[in-house]
Amino acid sequence: MILGIDASRANNIQKTGVEWYAFHVIQKLKQQTPRDMRVVLYTDKPLQGEIADLPEGWTQKVLTWPPRRLWTQIRLSWEMLVHAPDILFVPAHVMPLTHPKKTVVMIHDIAAIKFPRSYNWFERWYSLWSARFALKHTWKMIVPSEFVKKELCTAALQHGSTTAQEKINVVYHGYDERYKKIDDGIEIEKILKKYSIEKPFIMSVGRLEEKKNTVRIIEAFNKLKIVLDPDLRVSKLETRNSKLLLVGKPGYGFEAVERTINESPFKNDIITPGFVPEEDLPYLMNAAEAFVFPSLYEGFGLPILEALSCGTPIVASKGSSLEEIGGDACVYVDQMDSEDIARGISEIMQNDELKMMNIKKGLERVKEFSWEKCARETLHHLNT
Repeated sequence: MILGIDASRANNIQKTGVEWYAFHVIQKLKQQTPRDMRVVLYTDKPLQGEIADLPEGWTQKVLTWPPRRLWTQIRLSWEMLVHAPDILFVPAHVMPLTHPKKTVVMIHDIAAIKFPRSYNWFERWYSLWSARFALKHTWKMIVPSEFVKKELCTAALQHGSTTAQEKINVVYHGYDERYKKIDDGIEIEKILKKYSIEKPFIMSVGRLEEKKNTVRIIEAFNKLKIVLDPDLRVSKLETRNSKLLLVGKPGYGFEAVERTINESPFKNDIITPGFVPEEDLPYLMNAAEAFVFPSLYEGFGLPILEALSCGTPIVASKGSSLEEIGGDACVYVDQMDSEDIARGISEIMQNDELKMMNIKKGLERVKEFSWEKCARETLHHLNT
């Protein structure tokens, strides 16, 4: 049997959540596929880095395509027409128009339905079109949470489909084992110095954009610094020197983020290093007073697992998948209310008992997730 996998997103150098999912699930599938299964990785350029190290029975097939867009719909579709595998696995949302009967697609979310203003017109249209196309044409779908499954089933019903639930399977993500409690204070200080960061600081990871709610994170930080609301019970001494670290590249709606930073009376305390390599992030998370992730919408929320595994207290948003993933190990807030976000940060920073309890719960919670488990369950759905 031949299993084909779209590895184009996993092959990106600077990866975000979807790319990391594709990378890790492929890496773990290398260790679990049976010997009688041949695997072909389809890419738009030669594989690079760890993913290029292929076990016996695995090959790469580079499908060159000079244009920047529509590689999936034109070049990969053509490959499926002339040399289709027995099963095609698409880890990153978009399946080709031409595909084998047994095609399995991971749909990470359908955020564009609820938050259309968080995308440019093409991203919004393409994201929703690809999800609807997959619902209608794919053999099976994998989603990262019960939340996304419910969202997809609701959307399918609105378009007259009553069979979506039968083909949708929930497989939770894992997390990179580099994210863990780090006791090496010297190495932590070395990484902090690399990015000119001083303690204490709170931290968020994700593109600086509307969907990640970056503007309200900054507004909440401003409230903590100037103690506008006495009900927040924030110690002036404790928050006066705090910094805000926003890790991530600009995304859609960055203009509002940039304007909010420039208008902040504490803009010198807001650090935006841009993209940070994965090997440095665990050290930054270990040093942070709190991890703040009040995203407007998440299909899974991989940074939640990463922060939990580092023993970092978390403030996260209500209403999407984050409560499902974080369980009772996080403080949850109204993501539309910067004052409530500030309250959550204050609560986790001021209440040592709550902080230690959540850290303990978080370290237990992450034991339920791993990329090995994710790959094993994925392989089960590919085979049955």
